[in-house]
Amino acid sequence: MTDLQHIIFLTGFMGSGKSTVGPHLARRIGYDFADMDNRIEQSEGASIPDIFNKRGEAYFRRTEVEILRELSGGDGKIVVALGGGTLTSEECRNIVRDRGVLVYLQVSTPKVLERVGRNRERPMLLSPKGEVMSDVELSERIESLINEREKYYLKANLVINATEMTVLECVEEIASKLKGFVE
Repeated sequence: MTDLQHIIFLTGFMGSGKSTVGPHLARRIGYDFADMDNRIEQSEGASIPDIFNKRGEAYFRRTEVEILRELSGGDGKIVVALGGGTLTSEECRNIVRDRGVLVYLQVSTPKVLERVGRNRERPMLLSPKGEVMSDVELSERIESLINEREKYYLKANLVINATEMTVLECVEEIASKLKGFVE
């Protein structure tokens, strides 16, 4: 990683606030903003659940690598909201490590459940049959996925406990801690 970075990557579990905080942070620090999931949907002409259902998770993850390469290949200043599972790919981890500053928005399992628990648009939170799970099953699934992914999230340059923060509090916390990483 070079001394000063032009790409800020936001990571964290689904519902951590990456797509909400990202545009506000970008405006605050004078950067552009891109949301990985939105870019994938635009590129594929399909929603994330449709991509998972029709092409599978492996296809989605390959597409994610390509989109991340595109977003991180320029010289512009940009905040990128990664997908919750982006860092499960070693190739994605290497791109992020080499190209920018990684900020982990950490939130508790109950907060994730509160924000996204009943959302059918989250394929990773549906049963194998594509059905909404009970609160207990859903909580266990969220906890399991967070535990599986957190080893990657915790390699971030900055960790922000965003569980009880408002969007603006989170933006200000990140902006203040980014000094020294970005111009």
